[in-house]
Amino acid sequence: MRLSPCVLLVVALGIAQPAFGAALAHSDNFLVVAPDRQAAEVVLSAAELCRKELALEWLGEELPPSVGMTVIHVELSDNSDKGLAWPIDSPERSLHKLWLVGSPEKLVAETLRHEITHVVLATQFPGKLPAWADEGAASLQDDSQRRAIRSRLLAWWAQTGNWPRLEVVFAKPIIPPGDQASYAVAASVTQYLLDRGGRNRFLRFAMEGKAAGYAQALMRHYGIADLAALEAGWQEWVRQDYAPPATAASGVTPRAGAVAPTIR
Repeated sequence: MRLSPCVLLVVALGIAQPAFGAALAHSDNFLVVAPDRQAAEVVLSAAELCRKELALEWLGEELPPSVGMTVIHVELSDNSDKGLAWPIDSPERSLHKLWLVGSPEKLVAETLRHEITHVVLATQFPGKLPAWADEGAASLQDDSQRRAIRSRLLAWWAQTGNWPRLEVVFAKPIIPPGDQASYAVAASVTQYLLDRGGRNRFLRFAMEGKAAGYAQALMRHYGIADLAALEAGWQEWVRQDYAPPATAASGVTPRAGAVAPTIR
């Protein structure tokens, strides 16, 4: 169903709750509420491009017009680069809310692509993807600063042997923004699996794993016996990039109780 401009305005006023004087820009797929008209139009244009590109990357085709309508609330800030997306009408997930906070330049960069990935996947697969896979897929769009944080954690795990358990991360219903360890696991395991079978296989595995259990899904899609075998293979893959040669070769676990790096 295509929403008329009047309906879009009601959605904006009722859900986005824009401040007095906020500007609106809209299309079949997005309603953007921003401090000024220029920002609203720029974000709208970028969001449309992201929606098209990311749907082609993950689904092999564009989403139909007005499916997965998204209200984007924009706040301008030179000191922040944050985003948050969630479905308003769960479990159908045909209407989404997205918050963006950042400078005019950052508003249309990696954070927008991260959040639109969530929108595309939630629209196509409502409620079917586990949180780790959803965040892992979106993390492919992240900027170098966020990638560096995860690299520090991966290096520390590889060098100390104090790895997080995949079964714990895979079972989480959500991954909070401050849970950098789980984000690092999700991003790294996602890349590990993508290297072994591409995006379509990854999505089918993740959905089947959530619905029926990961052991069966791993064997069906990757020929991996169970979650423990996935964990061992992923750890070895990470060690190849991050562990010192002596540690990687010997498999020696450094001292117990080592403290993880502080992430700011």
